[in-house]
Amino acid sequence: MDAENKTGFTLVELLVVLGILGVLFSLVLPASRRALEFSHRTACSSNLRQLFAANQLYAAEHGYYVPAGEDMQYIDGATSVNNKRWHGTRPNWNTPFNAEESPLRPYLGKEKTIRSCPTFRKYYDEDSATAFEAGCGGYGYNELGVGSRAYPMGYRAECHTKGMVPGAIKYPAQTVMFADAAFIKNGKIVEYSFAEPYRHLRPSGKLGDVADPSIHFRHRGLANVVWCDGHVSQERLTVEADAEHTQNQLGWFGEANNDLFDPY
Repeated sequence: MDAENKTGFTLVELLVVLGILGVLFSLVLPASRRALEFSHRTACSSNLRQLFAANQLYAAEHGYYVPAGEDMQYIDGATSVNNKRWHGTRPNWNTPFNAEESPLRPYLGKEKTIRSCPTFRKYYDEDSATAFEAGCGGYGYNELGVGSRAYPMGYRAECHTKGMVPGAIKYPAQTVMFADAAFIKNGKIVEYSFAEPYRHLRPSGKLGDVADPSIHFRHRGLANVVWCDGHVSQERLTVEADAEHTQNQLGWFGEANNDLFDPY
């Protein structure tokens, strides 16, 4: 065959093909990212259902939900004891929690472990100096309304030894049990085991100052929440705090009050 009749791609044709591939890649990549995040959000929802089921089993055996922090005590505004949480225990204030000693562990199925939210991995700092609540999976428990008896007793040491009795929660479908959560420590996002309501609760039982938010809207602006009736929803941030928390996707959903965390 004559050399002049040989076929091949010209430079212009190659550039056109590369341009088309670039356009296709730019279209496919966002879609693949959305699909991956959807799978992560679905896994996260499953993890929250597991925590709900474990807490239900705990309540069936003990008569009340697992305490959020069984030995929490405050003296003159300082924490004197705070080494037993729903997700583990620790020997002292400066040591990370050991998730293998979680009171929920016997109820967590064959794995006997709290599963971590897949999306949280890209935020989480594992440095031991900041990861003081490692082991909660990136989930926060409704300490005030479910994991203690703070509302009927006031926020004092005695209220923390037991969680609420399931039947005492008036509107289970409208009361948060667990939610995606995080905390800012030393400028880094770390695990945090409480889903903070809008306001703290005083020892008298009256509402106090606005809390630092811990609800983490990490699923493309949404936070997964499991409610006391077992259903899981995706909530959007509606109440902002200061700029640092907002930039880190921390805030609240619903109204600027404690209604969704209050058992009554």
